[in-house]
This record gives sequence, structure tokens and C-alpha cells, in this order.
Amino acid sequence: MPREINAAGYRLIKEFEAGPAGNSQPALMPYLCPAGKLTNGWGNTHNAKPGVAITLAQAEADLERNLDWAEACVEQYARDRNGRTNANDNEFAAMVSLCFNIGPDPAAGFPRSTVLRMHNAGDKAAAAAAFAMWRKMRDPSTGGLVDSAGLLRRRNVEANLYLTPVPERATVVVGEVQAPIEVTKLPPPVELMPQQVAPEKSAASSKTVIAGGLSMAAGAATVADQANQLGTTVTSVTQAVSSVQGLLKLGALGLSIVALAAAAYFTWRYIQKRRRGEVLST
Repeated sequence: MPREINAAGYRLIKEFEAGPAGNSQPALMPYLCPAGKLTNGWGNTHNAKPGVAITLAQAEADLERNLDWAEACVEQYARDRNGRTNANDNEFAAMVSLCFNIGPDPAAGFPRSTVLRMHNAGDKAAAAAAFAMWRKMRDPSTGGLVDSAGLLRRRNVEANLYLTPVPERATVVVGEVQAPIEVTKLPPPVELMPQQVAPEKSAASSKTVIAGGLSMAAGAATVADQANQLGTTVTSVTQAVSSVQGLLKLGALGLSIVALAAAAYFTWRYIQKRRRGEVLST
């Protein structure tokens, strides 16, 4: 029998995938999610048709069907190096919630996530931190990627559930409250859940890496320019050292080479940290 999420994970998904009425209730009439996807039920986008209502029984059946593929995806991919299932009930439920939201696409969904990679590597802290990498949606009005308040709240709750030890009873807490409250008692969510989440950025598209690359390009251009100037000023290293002007230019050339090497080093370190899940994409 396929593995199923626990009660805490089930409540989490019903809360965050609720329709416009909130309070963990499904949308029986279709609506456009913040990312512009036609949605009904509990976060269901399959066969949702404009103006066509569904029944509560259909919404529940769609939820179970969508949970089935999300559970199967996490069960398939969340395994240790020996191929054994390696997630406790809370870890499994948190990853199923993430997969339910971002999809099972091996090229752009849960199977390629840093959450899964860090989990399978046994680095639970890095896996929990990596939930926040799936916080962006594409704004339908501008086409640009933006942080979603709803996604940020959800990723935080998923990460907290992921880190909750078993068999401790997990309490899902959303928003700023004076005391922990059960997710079933929460007020309607602040923001509807985007049903199309932007994938993690690759290291090559990171602003940090791009900036580092620009710095190295500028540094290389500076080194080349200074070398050319030095070549036209003196005809040999001996003549350069013998003149104050040539000596200064040699010093400037040396500093440029050091700066270029430093930019390359820090860019390399950033990429390595991204691969280990130690930094989030920017």
C-alpha cells in the first residue's frame, strides 16, 4: 500500500490549498490563483473549467488523487544511498506538501529540488532551509518573478513540520499568534496559494554569480589594458623597473591580477555553497 501523509500534513495542505472562502474549505466554483492558473477544490488545476462548479465530493476526490501522485513522488525519490526510504512521518508530510504545490516534474519540480537533495544527503538542517527556495511566482501582470507572501508562509510551516521530531505531536502554526493553534482553527489565509511556483534558480542565473562574472570580465579587461599600456611605455621589464612610471604601472597591473583572482575565488565559493544548500538563490 502506498505511503500516506500524516494528519498534520493533511491539515497543512487543506489549509493552504483552501479556496477564497478560506477556513480549509474547497473552492466549488473555479477561480484564478495569484499566478493566473484556473483552480478549484483544494489547489486542483486539472480539468478546472471557467464558470463550471464542482461538488464537495468531487473536490474531495480530486484532493485524494492529487495527494496520491505527490505521495508517490516523494516515496520514489526520498531515499538514502542504499535505496531505502529515509523520511520520518513529519519529514515525509512536509515534502509531500511541497511536491503537491510545485509538482513532480523531474526537470522543474520536486525531484530536482535542493530540499530533496539535502534530505537524501542526510543534512536535515540544510533541507529545511531549502524550502524557502520555492517562494517565487510569476506575476501575470508583469511577467516578472516576485516573492509570494502565501508561499513564504507555507514554506515556513512546511520547514517547521519537517524539523518536528517523531513521535512528537506536530502543531502547524501560521502567522503571528500569541500561542500555537491547530491549523484547523486558523482564520482564512491572507493570500490564495499560487498554483504555479517558479523553480529554484540555477547558480549560473544567480545575481551573485552574474555580478562575480561581470567583476572578472571587468578585471580581465583592466589587466589587458594595463598590460598594453605597459608594453607601449617600455620595451622590457628591466626598463620598466628602472623608471618610476613603469614601476607604478607594474604595481597597478599586479593589483588588478590579484583582484581578478579574488573575484574568481569568491564566485567559485558561492557556487559550491549553492550546491550544498547553504545559501538561497537571489
